[in-house]
Amino acid sequence: MPCERTNWRVVYLMGVFSLIQNTQYSIYLTSMFSYLKKLDSTATESQFGWIMATSSLGHCIGCFILGWWNSRANKSAPPMHCGFLLMLASNLVYLLVDCVPANWVAHVMMLSRLLGGFGMGNSSPMRTCASLHSTASDRSKAMASISGGRSVGTVVGPGLQLLFLPLGEVGFIIIPGFLSLHSNNAPAFLGIVLTMVGFVSLIVLFEEEVSEESDKKAIADFENQYNTVKDEYPSSDVIAMLICMLTRFVQNFMQISIETLAPAMLMMMYFQTRQEAVASMATTYLTTGFIATVLYLLIIFTKLSTIVRDKIFNSLVLLLFVCHLLATYSWQFYTNDVLDIEFSNETLTGCDETHFTWCSHLTISPEWAFYVGYILSFGLFMPFINVANATLYSKLLNPDCQGTQQSLYDISNTTARIFAPIFITLIYSAYGPRRAWEFLCILLLFTTFLWIIFDKRLVPLKPIHKQVFDNDGFEQEKSSKTKLVS
Repeated sequence: MPCERTNWRVVYLMGVFSLIQNTQYSIYLTSMFSYLKKLDSTATESQFGWIMATSSLGHCIGCFILGWWNSRANKSAPPMHCGFLLMLASNLVYLLVDCVPANWVAHVMMLSRLLGGFGMGNSSPMRTCASLHSTASDRSKAMASISGGRSVGTVVGPGLQLLFLPLGEVGFIIIPGFLSLHSNNAPAFLGIVLTMVGFVSLIVLFEEEVSEESDKKAIADFENQYNTVKDEYPSSDVIAMLICMLTRFVQNFMQISIETLAPAMLMMMYFQTRQEAVASMATTYLTTGFIATVLYLLIIFTKLSTIVRDKIFNSLVLLLFVCHLLATYSWQFYTNDVLDIEFSNETLTGCDETHFTWCSHLTISPEWAFYVGYILSFGLFMPFINVANATLYSKLLNPDCQGTQQSLYDISNTTARIFAPIFITLIYSAYGPRRAWEFLCILLLFTTFLWIIFDKRLVPLKPIHKQVFDNDGFEQEKSSKTKLVS
């Protein structure tokens, strides 16, 4: 049954859960690789890459299983309980890393991140719950609460590592010979606290409006009258669903690709040292996150959500992403060249033409355009496409059953995290940043073209009104008339 009144308590609670989930998941990112190298000096970047890939793979599987469970049980609470427990297990396993032999460290970390990925599958029942407990007119605000929690958690999580630095590498002992608290495993302790807060809040504060109550009311109304109008929803338009999922994939593929290449490009094109590149991107991330957070709050708590038009904003933002790529492209008319300054083996600044054949004739685009383009695209434009796309996708589905379909929407985002770093680094290494930027432009323009071609199919799903007659009531009325005649 379609929601007749938005349950803001449930919607905001899902936003808080999204914040908790993404904070405890991303809090490891800044310290995990150094922790791995500390415990196992033979560990490589490739091993760390596999650990992160395992996490994304677990997220894909978790989204599908918990989303399917949500649809099957027609309840969001049981799969979310399971998701929080998996996150708790992930943090507990991470605490064991100190206690295992050096050659097991990478495998234990991989197991921890795999369990965490499974738990992140909670995003599917959370999104489904927010959708089912909001009206069509409030859907954009409901989706903004989920996307906002995700965005803020992803930005805040890595920054919390600064709070743990005073603990140092040694920290203090909790259980002699077994467990201690230090700067490297403190994220796991905080993750346990956050997960328990979410788990207890789910039990105490969450009151789900299950569809069985609506069904009982509908049956009672049907029995109290001879005829009624029944709403039946047709099957969802698969093409429209795929376009929304592709849009979700492409927008995140672009962002993750630029984030992956950013440190290398700052060192190669703008001659920054590794420390300078890290500091530059950290500042850019914080600025971007702050702008996105403010924008999400405005969408949720003001009338800004009323200007978000699902189809128009999706196409418009995709084209703005293309403008960002064009503004930061290494055009031939730029005067400065990456070979103007010789490559340094000590600081690794500049372009190594002995390793990359594409260094020759590669021009330098304005540095300010790189930072401004990133902040505008992912701080100002990205929240609008996140809200518009998620809102339209939820309206394409039957309001009674969205768990599995919402899991596919989340999987489209997670697969971008798996494939973007692999493909974009291959293109960059072989052909340089120009071909990488061109590849991203093609993806964005192709997706925009689909929005234009299938515009008439990208519309909310509408119920079919059917007149249903009560045969028993008709027979009873007919029988009474017969008796009166006789």
